[in-house]
Amino acid sequence: MISGFGVVGNGEVLAKVRGDGVATEAYYPSIGFFRHLIQSHFGIHIRGADGEPGPCRWFAPPEFVTEQRYLEDTNVLQTSYLRPDIRAEVFDFVHPDHPAFLRTLEVHNTTAEPLVCDLFHTEASSVADHKGEFGYNVAYYNRLGEHVVRYRGHPWNNAVESQVVWLISGEPRPDTYQCGVSYQEEGGGLDAYLDVRDGILNENRYAFGDPAGTTSALMWRRTIPPGGTISVTVLFVAGMSLFEGEDNLKGMRLQSAEQHLGKTVSYWRDWIETGKKTQPRLGDARLEKLYLRSLLLLKLLQDRKYGALIAAPTLDPDYRYCWPRDGVYLAWALDRCGYHDEARHYYRWCQRTQRGEGLWSQNHYTDGRRHWAGIQVDQVGTIIWGAWEHFLLTRDRNFLVEMWPTIRRAADYLVFRTDPETRLVYSEQDLWEETGGYLAYTNAASVAGLDAAAAWAREVGRETHAARWRAGAQDLRRNIERQLLQDGVYVGEFQPRQPFAQRADYLLDISNLGLAVPFRVVPADQEAMVRTAQCLEADMVYPIGGIGRYASDLFVGGNPWSLSGIWMALYYAETGQIGEVYRQLEWCLKHAMLHDFLPEQSQKQSGAPASAAPLGWSHAWVIVLFQRLGKLLAPQNPPD
Repeated sequence: MISGFGVVGNGEVLAKVRGDGVATEAYYPSIGFFRHLIQSHFGIHIRGADGEPGPCRWFAPPEFVTEQRYLEDTNVLQTSYLRPDIRAEVFDFVHPDHPAFLRTLEVHNTTAEPLVCDLFHTEASSVADHKGEFGYNVAYYNRLGEHVVRYRGHPWNNAVESQVVWLISGEPRPDTYQCGVSYQEEGGGLDAYLDVRDGILNENRYAFGDPAGTTSALMWRRTIPPGGTISVTVLFVAGMSLFEGEDNLKGMRLQSAEQHLGKTVSYWRDWIETGKKTQPRLGDARLEKLYLRSLLLLKLLQDRKYGALIAAPTLDPDYRYCWPRDGVYLAWALDRCGYHDEARHYYRWCQRTQRGEGLWSQNHYTDGRRHWAGIQVDQVGTIIWGAWEHFLLTRDRNFLVEMWPTIRRAADYLVFRTDPETRLVYSEQDLWEETGGYLAYTNAASVAGLDAAAAWAREVGRETHAARWRAGAQDLRRNIERQLLQDGVYVGEFQPRQPFAQRADYLLDISNLGLAVPFRVVPADQEAMVRTAQCLEADMVYPIGGIGRYASDLFVGGNPWSLSGIWMALYYAETGQIGEVYRQLEWCLKHAMLHDFLPEQSQKQSGAPASAAPLGWSHAWVIVLFQRLGKLLAPQNPPD
């Protein structure tokens, strides 16, 4: 089994394909909800001289030597398979304009004899993502339209019905099919995965699985001449109703799969041209490739309709939501690479989702509905800061005016949250969602937010607001130095040695670096900041090396994080320590996954990926880090 996976999408549909070519997730009508696909897999029967099908062979190891890559400068995946008599590729992509996930299988006969074979595709779905419940999932074959229809519904209870419809079509038309009940081992409704074993499908037209779920299969009978190639495509086409799904499928059938692939490749290569203009010269092909791959990934993590940016395309843990803070960092990276439309789309999502009192909920569904209602005050400052960065990059004065009410409410909220005794901002939760307090990171984000709000107010002629927020930022700065600088280092919380809900203390935390990067509240080369960074590295020791969040971390066992490594590298870039930047980068790349995707964590004993992957925040900061590294390598252009 090849570990890791690739991601494809278009902002409306998002799908994941394992490194062995098995598709395991597909989402619609948004990139996070709902999950419909559980598994999609191709296989082959090679018929003998007597015409009887040979063993059922899945395109996967160990039967085939398997390799996966992205086509250059695209979000199109190619998984290659090789054995002595066959070479095959599966191309996975989502059409840029339509809710359609396409899987094209090409099989090449590498022998000197004709290859008589059956190609087949099987799938299992749980339409509408009802928290893993398979009940009431239906599969039936529409013989007139020649496609499988997948929906969630009850045969006699109209209260249980699908929110979407998923149509599965084979191109060219398959020779036979099966709709079955998951795990059913006999009868006409035999599970499609079991039915393909003998090369003869039952052609059961309707399957209703409660609670087991349902499966379907399509099969093509072909003869491949010596040295020849054949191609079949499976289209997963979605709609919000059966009629819409059928119309979408009809539209897709107007062109061939080859034309759809060509359009998708062209779309992504056109899109990445903007990012290439900002690509730094690093003298390292892997780093330069990672820069572009990170950009292509961030585009996949943005919902096309709403503008939300999700944290990661992962179910375990479930990060298919938009944390406003994470979203800002993704938008910031996109902005810095020239993708201002994408960033503006995100800030308009922030405008729509702001609560009346000026803050944002802990995280949201992509359509803006609240998911978790917790309060993380750092997110408020971060949004103001990020929106101001957008203006500095675009000089879009219409954006200034449009966002002013949002900025005003957010800045007033930060002033309101400043405690009259400590003169620091209090937050019910830290950025790790574990404990509350007068936190260094929260206060750094608040200073940056109030500074940005004051500048914003000046630009729109609100001098009274500007003066109040500027004074608030200055007061916070003074009290950060007075209250959070203890024994020569910056601590993570006002009373760092008190017992906390999830940790022994709050002395040293990787987020203490937020005072210097990205918010620049404290100069990175200030003696106390330098000592803080040194203490952070010395405090966290793991068998595989790396940097974690804090020494007593218990989340997923307490491991080093790629985000922490990138954060430390950003700090070293800010202080001009190129060797230290590369040291952190080397660790992160050593523990990267397939396609150089960065996991949230790496298991501290084995180094295996742990928790969410790929983490959008890490890839966003990789982009910023590489830009700064590029300027360090060209001394005439110091880091911005």
